[in-house]
Amino acid sequence: MNNLPRFVLLLWLLTAAGCSQWHYQMGEPLDETAAPRQGHTMSQVLAALGPPLRLSATPSGYVMGWEYWRIRENSLGFSLGALGADFLSVDWGDARIAGQFMLVSFNREHRVSGAAYMTWDGDGSSGSAIQPLFGFAEVVEVGDLLTPLPQHDWGANLLDRLPAVLNSESRPDMGNSGIQQRGTPAGIGQQSLELQ
Repeated sequence: MNNLPRFVLLLWLLTAAGCSQWHYQMGEPLDETAAPRQGHTMSQVLAALGPPLRLSATPSGYVMGWEYWRIRENSLGFSLGALGADFLSVDWGDARIAGQFMLVSFNREHRVSGAAYMTWDGDGSSGSAIQPLFGFAEVVEVGDLLTPLPQHDWGANLLDRLPAVLNSESRPDMGNSGIQQRGTPAGIGQQSLELQ
């Protein structure tokens, strides 16, 4: 009976193909009580919230957006390859996403005309796979949520492919088309014009 825990540990070490745990944090945490009120000036808002992460023109002025993301991704895989039987692989993955988003509208006089605060915390995705031959399946994908914040690309956008540059006035992270939430598929809306 004494050897059973050692045998289980040895079996687990021989079959473990790999496991990973990733934590991502983007932006600064937002406080719902910091949401500006109608009539506040732009300088008051920027002093309280800092520079916006998203900005877009609107017919009545413009809109600014701040966001904060916490993403946790776990994956675990087992394979019989170390035992000489490289024909079975079992993989499991899970992602949890939490975020905060604040949207503030300004009129042409640089005063707040409206503000909204949203928060969420939930499952991003999960999956599992059994592979009868070989390989490791990526059962969880959060790559579309990990793109750099838009202000890191404002100047570099002029060096994009020609369809993207011509569409820059309608892009959801700059220009005049409004603000788009992170994780929206690239084939939807104005991004579909870029022939991706």
